[in-house]
Amino acid sequence: MTQTLEGLLNTGAQLLQARRLPDALALGRDLLARFPGNAQVRLFVADVADANGDRATALSHLEAASRAEPHWAPPQLRRADLLMAMRHRREALEAMRAASGCMTDDPWQLRTLARLHSESLDPAAALPWLQRGHARFPQHPSLLFDLAVAEFQLNRVDDAERHVEALLAIEPLRPGAMHLRSMLRTQTRDRNHVADLEARLTRASHDARAVAAAGYALAKELEDLGRYDESFAALQRGARAYRSTLTYDSQAELAAHAEIRDVFTPAAVAGLGAGCSDPAPIFIVGMPRTGTTLVERILGSHSQVTSVGELTDFPELFGEAVAAYQETTRRTGTGTSLEIDFRALGERYVASARQLATNGALFIDKLPYNFLYCGYIHAALPKAKIIHLTRDPMDTCYAVYKTLFFGAYAFSYDIEELADYYLGYRKHMAHWNAVLPGRILDVSYEALVREPEAQVRRVLEWCGLPWEASVLDYHRHDRPAMTASAAQVRKPPYTESIGAWRRVESGLGRLHARLTAAGFAS
Repeated sequence: MTQTLEGLLNTGAQLLQARRLPDALALGRDLLARFPGNAQVRLFVADVADANGDRATALSHLEAASRAEPHWAPPQLRRADLLMAMRHRREALEAMRAASGCMTDDPWQLRTLARLHSESLDPAAALPWLQRGHARFPQHPSLLFDLAVAEFQLNRVDDAERHVEALLAIEPLRPGAMHLRSMLRTQTRDRNHVADLEARLTRASHDARAVAAAGYALAKELEDLGRYDESFAALQRGARAYRSTLTYDSQAELAAHAEIRDVFTPAAVAGLGAGCSDPAPIFIVGMPRTGTTLVERILGSHSQVTSVGELTDFPELFGEAVAAYQETTRRTGTGTSLEIDFRALGERYVASARQLATNGALFIDKLPYNFLYCGYIHAALPKAKIIHLTRDPMDTCYAVYKTLFFGAYAFSYDIEELADYYLGYRKHMAHWNAVLPGRILDVSYEALVREPEAQVRRVLEWCGLPWEASVLDYHRHDRPAMTASAAQVRKPPYTESIGAWRRVESGLGRLHARLTAAGFAS
């Protein structure tokens, strides 16, 4: 009977993998009728329910599985994963604690618990589980990669480098590993991987994602060495390769942004109802690579402030609120986004974010593309602070173009699409400043790194916070860094990146022409 059940569960896994959901649902019902007390059956039925979008049913089956097998970690891990996706983070942490008491050395279990800790902004808690997995399975590629990433986030650069080198010996063309290795430190003439990456690029010609990662890694190392023309050539090759892996419609995205501007007029603002009066959130917005992480680190060093990182909660909750309203009213269109209950949206957002912001009166949400939602943020949270980072247009676009974001910012891998997006972004922020005068603080990256104390005083005053000199020592604070700027924000303010685009000016001619024609570059 055990073998028969095992075979049926394997069949169910295949049905789920093939997205044959009706067949998986039917099999789940049959198995549940025959084996109602079996934890593995409950786990499978939970996966089927989740795949069908029924999270409440999935949770009930996971709870039943945990009751049936209280010393079996998978149901608690799956429950924690699902609760985290639902933004029930405190309950997820309870499930994680329950799982941690009955973990085995199974790589999936160890990696899952570590990932959940990282998603809770705690890579230090993830590290021991990954170290345990690595000790048991020293050649396991995914454990090696996850371990190296956690070590990088915790500034354990030597450990991360050792583990990423071990991974590349096993999987020479693993994209994340090639890219991470080059990001760990500034390369020098005596210590770099340029020849190694060139060889890997030759071997990777059939694999677009590997070409992309090797290209970006090579571009970064060549830039470190001052070989700028070669760096840009490698960057272009990497960007073209990564763009070929994406399905992305730039014009459709920009049209959606324009629709927001069309409906969110001054008259619409005047007609909005009262939002949530909680003054705790501080939103840091702007284009990526403009200093948003730098301001987060500085502000997050204040005794009254904590950070919840790049939290996707506001756009997700906003989208859910609009979808629910449209379903109830049977109406569609961008205009319905102004008819939702903004007070309820703000309250749900604060309740969700507060599960991560356990310390500090105020908390930072540093999701750069929240610039799209400034009006909606103001409507839901009128006492929230919005800080917008600005940077030289050409430096902004070059910094974005030379960053491999792995799954984000699809506009950044083609110069024309990048120019389109940047111009749309400038229209968007001009619109918000027009309809919300005095509600957004613009902070210049160049001014911040040239005169940090004056600009930080200005930011703290905007947030209603007293001056604390220690915030200027943000780079000395031993906190994890979990963004593309992790290496840079561990240094004091520096000006070397101002005007960096001129090193590759010839390659950015078309971009410069377009931004100049629009009045944004000289």
